[in-house]
Amino acid sequence: MVDEQSRRKFLKVATVAIGGIIGAVLAVPMVRYLFYPVGRRVVSSSGEPIDVGPTSLIVAGAPPVRVAIRAKRVRDAWAVTTDVPLGAAWISRSKETGALRAFSSTCPHLGCAVDLNAEQTEFKCPCHRSAFGLNGANSGGPAKRDLDELEASDVDGRVMVVYKRFRADVAEREEV
Repeated sequence: MVDEQSRRKFLKVATVAIGGIIGAVLAVPMVRYLFYPVGRRVVSSSGEPIDVGPTSLIVAGAPPVRVAIRAKRVRDAWAVTTDVPLGAAWISRSKETGALRAFSSTCPHLGCAVDLNAEQTEFKCPCHRSAFGLNGANSGGPAKRDLDELEASDVDGRVMVVYKRFRADVAEREEV
């Protein structure tokens, strides 16, 4: 009788253990499904360099060239969108060093689009008359800071720009 009780106890424990293991195996994917995307990177786009064109478009010493910044793919939690326009940038190449410089085409005053003036000697904001030199320095108007510089590089003959947005109408650059 003692052997039969210990055998029954063993079978009960084994049944509960096997049931627990099966339950855990099934619960893990269910919990991951319910809590997705918690703890994961759910937005992607402007953190990575974006290809904006061949370096042959940017001539050293020439006026800056305006390029559109379009992300090939933007992921936001469950949705994925392709070929998303993010903004634009002005890109130039130094005559002395050959280094690329990129500036956001967004005015740091209130977010209007800056353009080159007719003589191609400075950037002008058509909304509130802010002006910026070709080096991005604020040269007049209500803007509280220089044009926002973006990271630009030459990778295998292609211009790569890391596009970022900054808070408008503040003296210090604050990424949004």
